[in-house]
Amino acid sequence: MYLSDTEEMLVIVGGAVVIMAIVGATVKDYRRMRWEAKKEVEKKEKEEAYIKKLTALIDEKNKLLQAQLKAQEKKKGS
Repeated sequence: MYLSDTEEMLVIVGGAVVIMAIVGATVKDYRRMRWEAKKEVEKKEKEEAYIKKLTALIDEKNKLLQAQLKAQEKKKGS
């Protein structure tokens, strides 16, 4: 059974619409995934910076505490 010219055009247009919808959905998903990945990387960098800051603060407090302990040991030893 053969299709008329009008029916053939409708099939072609329908197929093109379906293909464009699939491509559009794929592009939308790609953009969303890229945005989420970028957000995750930014969050990870922010957390790493916070951890480095805390580590530096802890190291500084540890040095001060060690200095105080040495000073107390010198007083006891004197």
